[in-house]
Amino acid sequence: MKIKVAHISNSDIALRVHARNYFAYLRDQGYDLQVICSPGEFVKGDMVTDDGIVVKAIPFPSRYAPLLDLQALMQLVRHFRQQRYDIVHTHAVKPGLWGRIAARLTGVPIVIHTVHGFHCWDDMGKMENRFFIWLERLAARFCDLLLSQNREDIEFAVRERICPREKIHFLGNGIDITLFRPDAVSPDVVAAIRRELGVAPDETLVGMIGRLVRLKGYFEYMQAARLLHKRGERIKFLAIGATHDNASTIPLPEMITQYGLQDRMQFLGMRDDIPELMAAMDIVVLASYAEGIPRVLLEAAAMGKAAIGTNVRGTREVIVDGETGYLVPVRNAPALADAISRLAADPALRHEMGRAARRRAETHFDERFYFWRTDHEYRRLIEA
Repeated sequence: MKIKVAHISNSDIALRVHARNYFAYLRDQGYDLQVICSPGEFVKGDMVTDDGIVVKAIPFPSRYAPLLDLQALMQLVRHFRQQRYDIVHTHAVKPGLWGRIAARLTGVPIVIHTVHGFHCWDDMGKMENRFFIWLERLAARFCDLLLSQNREDIEFAVRERICPREKIHFLGNGIDITLFRPDAVSPDVVAAIRRELGVAPDETLVGMIGRLVRLKGYFEYMQAARLLHKRGERIKFLAIGATHDNASTIPLPEMITQYGLQDRMQFLGMRDDIPELMAAMDIVVLASYAEGIPRVLLEAAAMGKAAIGTNVRGTREVIVDGETGYLVPVRNAPALADAISRLAADPALRHEMGRAARRRAETHFDERFYFWRTDHEYRRLIEA
């Protein structure tokens, strides 16, 4: 009999992009895999994906909403009682908390949670920080294992007494390095994309890819772009990403106008041609306040692109400062602008960093590594 597994997330985009290969791999290993996630641009209701993955749509509000949270918990309890899963594997804060509690209440034998970066960061207020640490301690009591995307979060979990060391294992993260590779897009296609985007041969193209939420650092990215525009530097900018929900999405097109960047920055929305767009970029930026392991920087590394990210847990495991790119302080637009300017002025340095980034991607960020680790942990817990 197949082992029945449910993955729970608040991101329907994962089904289409981030976790598509992951879920297909687990299905191909013989698991009866289903997904529970919030409705969004891709998932409008209960459905079966093109890959044959059964999806149950349950809304997980990102904001503080006690009644809606209770409804989500009760829906999970009813669903788990009906489906009788062998393994429930949760992701993110709200699905992670309610999913783990519902799984334990309904007697699911194995409960696992992937830590995509703890919802605590250095410049968060002390009381808010302590609250989220307490919440993580509570949630950890309702599962058998935590899988961390980065090694720093393992040390954080042990130090803050979220869980004992033996309860949290390294998972990592990765991307398809055969899809994201420097020779994946021809020079002619790159040149055509840059022409279509209105980028002159002597201009540097900088791109940032991520959900349109403040946490990703879009305000600092736009402030940095404005600073560089005022300096007269020949740099153009792209912003690429999907909306999150109506409550937390930032109005990026309107902000481009407010910042006076209409001729400097383009918002491309959600795109499926990321390898092609990334090939056309000279520099990739991610100005986020917190991360697990940022996929966009893994993709940039695999494409052989120099990258600039903030000095936070997770990002520090992708960018080797001064070797594959630069790390800058969080919420510091002038420092971000200076790092962009430094790389824009030195194509040889960009290429050297890009080659080092590709080598690092090949040895550390092949997605098959974390696929194998997940399967190993499932089988280990099943046999225990």
